[in-house]
Amino acid sequence: MKGNCKMLALYLAYLDDEKDKELFSNIYYSYRKQMVSVAFSIVNNQTDAEDVVEDVFLRIAQKYFDIIRSINNETDLRNYLLKAAKNTAINKSKSKKKENTSLDTIIEYNMNDIEELSDDTFIETLCNKIDYDQIVEAIKNLSEKYRDVLYYHFVMELTVPQTAKLLDQTTSTTKKQLVRGKKMLLSLLETKGVKDNANK
Repeated sequence: MKGNCKMLALYLAYLDDEKDKELFSNIYYSYRKQMVSVAFSIVNNQTDAEDVVEDVFLRIAQKYFDIIRSINNETDLRNYLLKAAKNTAINKSKSKKKENTSLDTIIEYNMNDIEELSDDTFIETLCNKIDYDQIVEAIKNLSEKYRDVLYYHFVMELTVPQTAKLLDQTTSTTKKQLVRGKKMLLSLLETKGVKDNANK
């Protein structure tokens, strides 16, 4: 428990507003154990699972608390946190097995077969190759129309009909935006990958 308190104090140091600190603390104590459980089911190691969750909370405190603050629904918040833990755990597990994996194969395959690739397979495959933070950051950098539909569907894990309702548009329009949005996301990640490799 003392270790947890020390980590929480570190995260809170990144936040200035007292209400934000209170919200972060409540979330940390409410969802940490569930997140560790999800991470453990993937990495099969308690220490690694705890490291995964601490990494998630650190990134939230440093970069993504605006997202947390914007989520009003408890179910959506839980889904967001568990999804972040799951994808970070997948990334950690894969990085142990294979370092510096190239994006060329996944980019080429998905760009050619994007409409046939299921949403679950699409996002899971991305998470196997790319850090979850990079995916979320790339989605946030898309134009508003595609950013919102990808964020609600993949990050918040809303269904296509739920996403369509939230965006006040038809299911058909939402499906088309998802297909185009996935292509744009892959292109953006591919470009970033090229830049990152050039800087190594």
